[in-house]
Amino acid sequence: MDINNVREAVLSHPLVSRIVSAEREVFLVGGYLRDLLRGIRSRDIDFVVRGDPGSMVSMIFPEGEGSVIAFRETLLVRVVVGDTTVDFSELKGEIEDDLSRRDFTVNAIAWSPERGLIDPLKGVSDIEKGRLRGISEKNFMDDPLRLLRAYRFAAELGWTIDQRTRRIIRKLKQSIKVSATERITLELYKLLNSGGSFNALKQALKDGLMEEIIAINSGKLRENIKALSRLNSFLKKIPEELRSDLDNTFSQGLSLIGLLRAEQLLYGSDIHRSNLSLSRAIVKRLVVTMKLLDTYKKKEDLNDSGIFDLFAGAEDAVMDFALLTKKMRFLKKVERFLQVRSVLAAEEVMRVTGLEAGPELGRVLHDMRKLQFLGKIKDEEGARKWLRGRGD
Repeated sequence: MDINNVREAVLSHPLVSRIVSAEREVFLVGGYLRDLLRGIRSRDIDFVVRGDPGSMVSMIFPEGEGSVIAFRETLLVRVVVGDTTVDFSELKGEIEDDLSRRDFTVNAIAWSPERGLIDPLKGVSDIEKGRLRGISEKNFMDDPLRLLRAYRFAAELGWTIDQRTRRIIRKLKQSIKVSATERITLELYKLLNSGGSFNALKQALKDGLMEEIIAINSGKLRENIKALSRLNSFLKKIPEELRSDLDNTFSQGLSLIGLLRAEQLLYGSDIHRSNLSLSRAIVKRLVVTMKLLDTYKKKEDLNDSGIFDLFAGAEDAVMDFALLTKKMRFLKKVERFLQVRSVLAAEEVMRVTGLEAGPELGRVLHDMRKLQFLGKIKDEEGARKWLRGRGD
């Protein structure tokens, strides 16, 4: 975007225009402004205001417009209006002081109607160059999560991290452990959700940061990150209907494609000793896929009978497992597996066999479905004949 058109672009957003027109000293800051300069309109908008942010919100938003959330620890007030999130924080000192305490120069830009674009750290130049440049070592020490955030931004924006910043990260890498595991986890999830995750993780590994987060030896971690590149390439080849589902959210804001990348990245790690706070749903999925991948690597020449047994043990992770093998033939087998439904209801099986509900009935239903998968039972009559002849 032409810098001369920033005012017009800012004021073209009705909500932003209303806020910056208030009779208060208010500055548009951070990622929204960064993205606007790239020609992108974000749904997350940040302001710093002189005085109490809560009173600013009361003045701007009539009662009933949006949901208001106040964060007492950070004195931040958030308003959610439709699909837009607006954050207000208090300005202490001058705006240049506020900007100097931020993480990267590209996020240390502000705009106000009176002063226009405020860029004391040359963040606009870094945006134009596609470069992430940390403001200072002290700022990383003040919030070590910024060490990981550098790679998250690199993944999301497709930018490079400048060498000075990477030297700082290598120096301070162990301090990431000071950050709350919940914050580390959400930052990693955002990275894994991004299309540029492979290159960012490769850099983070080279700089020694990933080993501070994931409990795994460096050789295995390097192997996993290389496999991520192959996974990304494989996912481009799968049917469109499968690809479109991968953007859906699974848990904790992690998308299904992000989950696949997490399963590949964390394969062979001790997830309980890693500096991560994983939901029960994600832990369960990781445990299942790790076990399946271990079994698969020992028996890559599985026949259809063995493949069915693997799929049956995969539960809800059957598609994850098939994709993680990076083999198209497994995808086709999964489609067939998921389409196989028992030709006889459990009640009919109980009537024919005399079995009651319990583990034995479950085993019979499993075996019958397996024979359907193998093409040995094709219809109801074939199923009844097999059931009657089981004891022969």
